[in-house]
Amino acid sequence: MAGTGEKVSIQDRLAGRVAYVLGGGSHGPARPGESLPMGNGRAIALRLAAEGATVVVGDIDLGRARATVDALAVPGLAVEVDAADAESCAAAVAAALGAYQRLDVVVCNVGVSGREPIKAQSVPEWERSETVNVRSHWLTAQAALQPMLDRSRGSFVFVGSTAGLLSSRRSLSYEATKAAQLAVMRHIAVRYAARGIRSNAVVLGNIDSALVRREFGEDLTSARAAVVPMGREGRPEEAAAAVAFLASDDAGYVTGQSLIVDGGVSAAWPTPPSALQRG
Repeated sequence: MAGTGEKVSIQDRLAGRVAYVLGGGSHGPARPGESLPMGNGRAIALRLAAEGATVVVGDIDLGRARATVDALAVPGLAVEVDAADAESCAAAVAAALGAYQRLDVVVCNVGVSGREPIKAQSVPEWERSETVNVRSHWLTAQAALQPMLDRSRGSFVFVGSTAGLLSSRRSLSYEATKAAQLAVMRHIAVRYAARGIRSNAVVLGNIDSALVRREFGEDLTSARAAVVPMGREGRPEEAAAAVAFLASDDAGYVTGQSLIVDGGVSAAWPTPPSALQRG
């Protein structure tokens, strides 16, 4: 294991672990040349399995969850879960525990976007965002927590957004619920750190995921890339690599943190394009 002096390859970093990925299917158009549409959740499940973990994939569409499981490097389990239903969230965790008797890693990835600024913010959209983006995450973590505490070991990774740190001026419900999601992450980290539980988040910027292509269309790809200092959108596989790090013992002294994966957007001072061209 890492930290004992024994060398561990990245392919074996999660060997023997059981991971549950909430929102591990993928709903949206594939990238050019891609046979299986790749969202963040699917990419995370594939990466965890590639590093040796047994992965349980939860999705509202069982067929999409099964498609992810079929693509894993090792056998896994697909479960149907409606993130908007409290009982379903708990039942999915129970199914994972029933199949494998433990969970070492829980990744809360499911989320919905919003489109309304404060003057137009509707109660139904606010409630939907809160239910999926926050409530499903704390209910999933709550259901998985006691078995982890019983073993004095466990890692939570929440898939967040820079919208929880910075405002796009576009969607109040999305920004507010993504900020609240990070509060759930920190609460778990601080309260249970001494009992062997770690809790962190990856905070994603512009990622070329199936959800983004479905929600915003592929016509905005160039515009989204233009605001990124690296000059391109991120890939779901890059988000997955960050999650795998936080889930592993390589991050054994990391908890309560938000790892920003945004190509430098949050570090940049807004500069007119003409000024950049002079450089």
